[in-house]
Amino acid sequence: MQKCLPSIALLFVAAFAWSADYQVKTVNVLPIESYPARATVQGITVAADPYPTDEKSFTAFDVKDLNTRGYYPVHVIIRNSTENFLSLKTRNVVLVTATGQELYTTSATVVVGDIFKGGQATSMKKGSPLLDFTEKELTSRPITPEKIINGFLFFYSPEPNKNFFVGSTLRIPQIMDDDNRRPIGPFLIPLDLALKAEPSSPKGQ
Repeated sequence: MQKCLPSIALLFVAAFAWSADYQVKTVNVLPIESYPARATVQGITVAADPYPTDEKSFTAFDVKDLNTRGYYPVHVIIRNSTENFLSLKTRNVVLVTATGQELYTTSATVVVGDIFKGGQATSMKKGSPLLDFTEKELTSRPITPEKIINGFLFFYSPEPNKNFFVGSTLRIPQIMDDDNRRPIGPFLIPLDLALKAEPSSPKGQ
């Protein structure tokens, strides 16, 4: 039994070593008017900030090859300027590529499970990659009146390309007005507007 103790200790250390290595980064949310790629429908504004390169994605997530691995984040900011409660189903959000291909979102849990291995992909401990990705993910949620929500959507391509977002459009078919039970939309956001704009400030640190 004593011979097993060193091996168990090594496994214990290895299981927790990654948590010290992974760095949780802060993503700055700018005033929504500062995002060039945005659309407003009936008092609801949706802005999109694509992360087209490994370098930019690294400012938000401590993964140096996120795009190279095929995962492309889009930071989405939604402002509810109405007096009603709204709701969004992120599973209905689509990225329409320049070739007309329609890509649905990939959950943060799947992204982390593919990129990280072992306990890193399942741990919800503070500072873990899974907790970081899921806390930053834009999920289906209510949007209270006169408030702003934000989060990331992830899109996967089996053929990573540095021009993945060029010519693409983020399409949100509808945002539901829960008070009146009526859909508002669609919201069509050409991402080229964001790609051509000069960054006004860093998105992460």
